[in-house]
Amino acid sequence: MYSPFLGSCAMTDTHRWEIPEFPDFRKVSLSDREHVEALFDRYPTEVSERTFGTIYVWRGYAGRSRLSTFEGHLMVSWRREQFGNLLLPPIGPRPAETIVSIRRTAREHGFAGFFCLTEPAVSALRENGLTPESLRDEWDYVYMTRDLIALEGPGYHTQRKELKKVASQNAVKFEVMTREHLESCLQLEEVWCDLKRCTFDRLSAAEDAALKEALLNYDALGFIGGVVLMNGKVEALTVGERLSPNTAVVHFEKANPGIRGLYQFINQQFCEHVLKDFEFVNREQDVGEPGLRRAKEGYRPHHFVEKHVLGLA
Repeated sequence: MYSPFLGSCAMTDTHRWEIPEFPDFRKVSLSDREHVEALFDRYPTEVSERTFGTIYVWRGYAGRSRLSTFEGHLMVSWRREQFGNLLLPPIGPRPAETIVSIRRTAREHGFAGFFCLTEPAVSALRENGLTPESLRDEWDYVYMTRDLIALEGPGYHTQRKELKKVASQNAVKFEVMTREHLESCLQLEEVWCDLKRCTFDRLSAAEDAALKEALLNYDALGFIGGVVLMNGKVEALTVGERLSPNTAVVHFEKANPGIRGLYQFINQQFCEHVLKDFEFVNREQDVGEPGLRRAKEGYRPHHFVEKHVLGLA
């Protein structure tokens, strides 16, 4: 059953947004962007998953990016392999109360839990006798943009060394990403994916598909990005978007693994030339991968976004 979901957006009856009522869902589409972003702006969060771009580009991954509504709240389905099919926190004025009301029906329809829960909803759920579990592997790393630009002090010695080396040994050039870079970016992703054998892993293959969706729909999704050119060829790319008025989120960052220092170079240049007006940069989670955790911790995060999961078993 479809309902004319108005949520908290100031829309007239002639601009109603048709969303099924829970437990029915439909897949997200580009036409949903205006409505979803209006809700995200009204009910902001620091969680990296809570952007329209993320929801849209991952829609091909089983169980993700379907939309429903419940008691004036937008419901978005998600998935993590270790848990199964999940729901993001309800988007609206009373997320904790909505979870309490909906959890039995959600379980009966195959959902394993709620994902990406943060305060104050976590405390409110505990007051209702529920036990959200903190997931260290899913915590988002948030940095001061000015720190990632300046890289000052002994804590950034390694990053400065790698950046200086790649710049001195190669004719590297940073450019803001435009549609003109599309084909070269897609070629870089194909090479990167082949080298990393990403098609042999379900999640890696899904990330490859998500990045390609991001590149192909770059303008329509309002993404911001950058590339590093060497001899006119794209050797590194990064794609992100606005998360909130003071925070940008970086969704993808890929570089030719045969050229050391490219990741440090594109990170610093992207912040300096594209993200400088944002106070913070959310660089997402490390998913428990030791090398990625060391790299993210090495950039000295300003704070973490502690995310929780609430199981429904």
